[in-house]
Amino acid sequence: MFKWRDFYLMKVYDSKNKYIGVVEDVSIDFNKGIIEGFTISPASIIKKHTFVSSDAIVSIDKVMRIKETSKFKGLKFKEIKFIDIINANNKLIGVLEDLIIDKEEFSIKGLIISSGIFDKMFKGKEIITLKHCILCDDYILYNGNERIKLKTLPHNLGGSKDVSKA
Repeated sequence: MFKWRDFYLMKVYDSKNKYIGVVEDVSIDFNKGIIEGFTISPASIIKKHTFVSSDAIVSIDKVMRIKETSKFKGLKFKEIKFIDIINANNKLIGVLEDLIIDKEEFSIKGLIISSGIFDKMFKGKEIITLKHCILCDDYILYNGNERIKLKTLPHNLGGSKDVSKA
């Protein structure tokens, strides 16, 4: 699984090993739940932003290798990042922070939401599935079961303890 941030600023090369630029954003189809492609910030100041379709990707490792560029389509993730997520009772759950993306088929498996900096530090972030979400103009409506919660928990940043005493 990938996250959106795994792609951000990833270097992009074409099939002839020519440097194209870096990934600036991900293009999504929210209704179908797929990644349509990637917006590339060019290496040159003179060139315009380019688009790479998911079908044109040869490989992704530390860099992205592509066959060709094409015309942009879809919704940029940065346009909806930090948008409010509201439940059916009109209560704010949190804001959209990241996407969980399948490596093989570039489908969106989940949305990572955060309900604030203190909640993020102590409680972690919540993960909701895309199939229970509807993208509206100013918010995302979540119709899923709120009793079932998936969370990413904060890591222990306290350092290591020496437990090897005899």
